[in-house]
Amino acid sequence: MNPVRLEDLLTYRFLSSLEIAPGGGHAALVVKRANVKENAYTSNIHVIDLATLTSRRLTSSGKDGPFVWGEDGTDLYFLSKREETENASILFRIPLDGGEAERVAELPHKAEALVRCDEKTVLYTAGVPLDDPDDAEDAGDYEVLTEIPFWVNGKGFTNRKRLHLHRFDRGTGESTDLCEANLDVDGVDLRGTRALVYGPRFEGVARTVHELWQIDLESGERRQVPIPEILIGGARFLDETTAVVVATDAARYGLLQNREPLAIDLETGAVTPLLSGWDTSTGNSIAADCRHGGGPALRVDGERIYLSVTERTRSQLVRLGSNGTSEVVVDAPGSIDAYAVVGGTILTVELRPDALQEVYAYRDGTAARVTSLNDESLAGRDLSTPEPFAVRASDGTELDAWILRPAGFDPSKRYPAVLTIHGGPRAAYGDVFFHQMQAMAGRGYVILISNPRGGSGRGNAFGDLRGKYGTVDFEDLMAVVDAALDRFAFIDSERLGVMGGSYGGFMTNWIVGHTDRFKAAVSQRSIANWIHKFCTTDIGYYFNRDQLGTTPWEDGGDEKMWWHSPLRYADRVRTPTLFIHSEQDYRCWLPEGIQMFTALRYHDVETRLVMFRDENHELSRSGKPKHRLRRLEEILAWFDRHLLPG
Repeated sequence: MNPVRLEDLLTYRFLSSLEIAPGGGHAALVVKRANVKENAYTSNIHVIDLATLTSRRLTSSGKDGPFVWGEDGTDLYFLSKREETENASILFRIPLDGGEAERVAELPHKAEALVRCDEKTVLYTAGVPLDDPDDAEDAGDYEVLTEIPFWVNGKGFTNRKRLHLHRFDRGTGESTDLCEANLDVDGVDLRGTRALVYGPRFEGVARTVHELWQIDLESGERRQVPIPEILIGGARFLDETTAVVVATDAARYGLLQNREPLAIDLETGAVTPLLSGWDTSTGNSIAADCRHGGGPALRVDGERIYLSVTERTRSQLVRLGSNGTSEVVVDAPGSIDAYAVVGGTILTVELRPDALQEVYAYRDGTAARVTSLNDESLAGRDLSTPEPFAVRASDGTELDAWILRPAGFDPSKRYPAVLTIHGGPRAAYGDVFFHQMQAMAGRGYVILISNPRGGSGRGNAFGDLRGKYGTVDFEDLMAVVDAALDRFAFIDSERLGVMGGSYGGFMTNWIVGHTDRFKAAVSQRSIANWIHKFCTTDIGYYFNRDQLGTTPWEDGGDEKMWWHSPLRYADRVRTPTLFIHSEQDYRCWLPEGIQMFTALRYHDVETRLVMFRDENHELSRSGKPKHRLRRLEEILAWFDRHLLPG
């Protein structure tokens, strides 16, 4: 028996940012891997020859990416941290046919992404302050807050800062801000000398609806497209006069309503649905912990529109037709984490049930695996295959659930089981490799996972949890546990654990306040108090209002929010509970865990809180390698203590 071990995580390679070159001869992607010595990740660019479907590493500094292709597809431009700079980014160019990377420019901002590079100009996005910087000697010792959100998870303090599109002239070394001051850019697309940008524009309080702008890249002239109030999840030029977006008006199901593909007239702003009756989750929302980056859900290739979607327990790539039809062009076993398409060639980055991320090619009706970057990581490992089992909720709704048997499974033995709850809530579990689950199965645990009401992949009605947090979702999860105990006699009902992060952390907090059937719990980056979260987190002031239908100041709003808050029921908790939080998690801020920890300690419940410095909401997915390992060690140690025989 050779199960997955915790430290295997350090050998995995994470693939993202897949892009095919102009002309379609090559593709490139970013490949990251843990660097334990520096407690960080190496990042290099790999290139794929589409004629031979072979791949090779193009850069080797370990500090390279993001990138864009040059105009003719024979070279790449990329940002690199080979040279340390405080308030600038260094741009390099490397040819595909060999040779060293050359330094071509120093951009006067910390660029977040490259959009286009050529011999004359560089287009990139970067954050800019709206006010003159404070030049006082102690300016770095304080923050001034005047708007909400004043911080954003993964970005830190963002008060009076916006992300803008910039044009850098390589001849003069001058950079021009192309955006209206208060616009905060979420996405950019290019067509010839025009840019299409979208994002919220605001002063004081950030809006949840987006604006759409066209910018002339030569003159700098910009024009707002007069669209109705919608939330945009992606935008692309379809042709000279039309854009395609994935967006929602949030009118019926709130802010988490599925985005649908729409055509927008760039002159009039008129919106036309591309398909009727759309009720599909846009993008890949299959939960996993073996990704580090991704790619856009929406792409346009000529007149063809492509969109990644989540369909129940797997992700797919669909092609939309101008006649109101759609067809599935890639239905991979697992999840499509990134993709690119040119002509008849589709490349995907896929995470499968028995394999880590690799690149796959689809063309002429055939599929082929292109890379083998992760073969060695799982070589010889005994994996636990997720086994689906159907569950009927109390109202008859069929729920998707899986069981992972422990390594070296012996049907004559009885095993402890851990119910694991996904985040979101608009997310889903599916048939993909999940390191945490494999490592816990390797330790001797049965793992139970499921997709309760509130999740993605099954339409808006199934995913609508507004005003119902802790009710139907709680009942669904308990139905899964009951069904598993009834069906799998090898599960020891006296040794049950529960864990989850984000929304799953909320549900863990809720569960231990409403039942004593679990003997141990692990709550991560959780929600304890909806009122507190409303006033402290980057999304609280609009997400909480949308999901609970009220605010603390509306008639009965404070009681509504308090009723749905796990902290209200903390005096009922008897389950030993471990809390894991990150100091810079501004999505579910550290005090959420502290409140629950304090309440449980006050009521003499065994508890422990582990707080990770210099980490945010993404600790389990892209946190520092040593921190990710320590998190897993804390989880296993807690369950070992309470669920394994003494």
